[in-house]
Amino acid sequence: MKQPVAPTVSIDIPDKFHYGPTVLEPSAPPSKGGTNGSNGTAPTKSAEDSLKVTSLDVLNSFDGTFSGFGFNTIFRPNSTKTPTPLKVAPPQNDPTDNILQLNLTSESMAFGAALGIVPNRGLDAQADISLNGRPYTQTITDITEILQPPATQPVIHFEPGLWMRVPASVTSPNLEASFSRMASIPHGTSINAQCFVPAVTSKGAPVIPEVKITPTAVSGGQKIPFRSQTASNGDTHRLPQDLGPFIKDGTITQKILDNPNIVLTKANEGKNIVENTTFTVLSAAATPDLGGGTSNIGFLIGADSGFQTASPAARSGNANAANVKAQYWISKVRTSIDLPPFNVKDNPSTPKIVSPKSLGSRDAVPKFILDFDVHSAKTVTFEYTQIQYSQNVVLDFNGLSWPHVTVATLAPTDVPLSSVVSI
Repeated sequence: MKQPVAPTVSIDIPDKFHYGPTVLEPSAPPSKGGTNGSNGTAPTKSAEDSLKVTSLDVLNSFDGTFSGFGFNTIFRPNSTKTPTPLKVAPPQNDPTDNILQLNLTSESMAFGAALGIVPNRGLDAQADISLNGRPYTQTITDITEILQPPATQPVIHFEPGLWMRVPASVTSPNLEASFSRMASIPHGTSINAQCFVPAVTSKGAPVIPEVKITPTAVSGGQKIPFRSQTASNGDTHRLPQDLGPFIKDGTITQKILDNPNIVLTKANEGKNIVENTTFTVLSAAATPDLGGGTSNIGFLIGADSGFQTASPAARSGNANAANVKAQYWISKVRTSIDLPPFNVKDNPSTPKIVSPKSLGSRDAVPKFILDFDVHSAKTVTFEYTQIQYSQNVVLDFNGLSWPHVTVATLAPTDVPLSSVVSI
């Protein structure tokens, strides 16, 4: 069955939009009696003139719109005043402070044009630097259950943000070049996650590490598992409670609950991945320990940052997004498409969309616009960019740190086929 597709939210930037120097800092003073600069003296260059557009590095692959499928896990707070309805009552001794929510997801990520020169001013001996980046929007819909029209699949995550490339600074502070993801989430959290090491490129498919969802104590760090993490338990504080149909389909299994990154590994099966490039951004970068972080509204962080057993007297927070870690894999995938005879002039208003053969209902298949004539049926072979990520947002509440893991595999959509094949 064809899976619903997450809506795309445009982040287009007008062609005339660009960063540049203030009008108060002209590149050369007006001429006063001379032919070049002031009284014949060569014009004075501003600091802006020495700035060059910083290479986006691997962020250059974040271009256009990507869509695909993924999986989301979140331990979310459960209220006694507005409890989450459950079809099967859990045992009375089951903790009631959380619900483990599991979602099969459809996702769209749209990237805007590069910003160009974004000047950051240096102090004293530190020269000015020029950042570059791309704006983006991320939209995730819940397709755990397919709704019938006119109902639409609910959006469970929307995120506008910026991916920035920061060049090295050699004086103050002395820092390597970095990647920075700056994002805002409507629930009330803003993040700045950084990476101070170069992206690493390897041949073949990515080797994706495990990720765990077992909560830990904020103080002490000991692991505290819950019955909801056992797929066969149908009477737990979990949505969905009955995972039988999903286990049968292979979409939510015990192995996936033990390691959600299996979803990414399975998505790569059967694909000819030539190479992959990976990097990881963290809101709490360990080396160097400079910048980054999360910021939450008062309702989320409270007075105790979620560190203590929750109580009104302590003015406890409800879900403090304490830190974020996200690893990305940008892969070069080789594939082919069988093209039928086609004449562009015969289809002036409705673009013809072509794709490689799908490997399954939840395969992230690239979609291309056939924008050239095909005189006779033929097969074209080419390479396209695939984006995968695994993100863990740690939510602190009621004295525990609760992992919120989201993974997805995304492929380009609505890309002119002529941009990837030789006509």
